[in-house]
Amino acid sequence: MFVIVNKKNDSLFSEPSRPSYRGTNYKTEAAAKAGITRTMKFYDKAKAQVAEALANGDKEYMAPLYNAYREATDPILERTHLADRDNYRVMDAEEYALIEPTITRTGICPGTGKEITVSASINQPDYLSPLSESYWAS
Repeated sequence: MFVIVNKKNDSLFSEPSRPSYRGTNYKTEAAAKAGITRTMKFYDKAKAQVAEALANGDKEYMAPLYNAYREATDPILERTHLADRDNYRVMDAEEYALIEPTITRTGICPGTGKEITVSASINQPDYLSPLSESYWAS
């Protein structure tokens, strides 16, 4: 199994056009590289849609993929690296498991009100953290 890794922060990358239930693993290295190509085409399509909307006299936010366009072009969001092919690398999933970075956060726990420190994988969703309210909601 292979994964696509974001070079900026060493996190796993999930294609924006790929359904979330498919996950981030690919059977072959070629399939992962094709995922990077699909990502570049997705962001190119978003840029083309915004250019077309502007050419038609509409506002840029009228384009269907406007949010993807902003990710690819707006430096304020600090995500412009997503539309750069050189930002990604393909790795074996077992090799990535050895170097997967962790983040340590300290904060007030919504469930108990006490200050706690939590270490978790950089790829762990925020709702699985004891520092989030959604963790304690159920």
